[in-house]
Amino acid sequence: MKIVVVDDSPEIVEVVSICLQLRWSDAILLSASNGIKGLEMVKTQKPDIVILDVNLPDLDGFEILQEIRRFSKVPVVMLTVKGKDLDIARGLALGADDYVVKPFSNIELIARVETAMRHSNAGNPLNTETGTTNADLTIDSTGSIKHDDA
Repeated sequence: MKIVVVDDSPEIVEVVSICLQLRWSDAILLSASNGIKGLEMVKTQKPDIVILDVNLPDLDGFEILQEIRRFSKVPVVMLTVKGKDLDIARGLALGADDYVVKPFSNIELIARVETAMRHSNAGNPLNTETGTTNADLTIDSTGSIKHDDA
């Protein structure tokens, strides 16, 4: 899994990187400290997910999100201090898959990244299982149910 983190705070980038690498040790984490670099990274690196701040020194995250949506359906999770209802609604209306307000819980961030990835059409790099088995039933990745005779 390839993740692009766009945030001008080195501390936030470090915390997010550690958090995500603890969950997905094989993840490739790339970061950009401004919107222009972040946008270029999304275009060239084709990440599986983008973690995007709103308050950046050059372009704001809302502008970057609009530009990303012009060429990609990559899942985007906004991670920002802008936590007013209007900001959250704007981010979601512009195409963010989720919106997390700083300060944030590491567990919540991981759960929201997993959910955004699950809902995307980018494949399923988070889980290599092809189905779930419980007792005598198997549900495969297409949702088909099979009864296992012992």
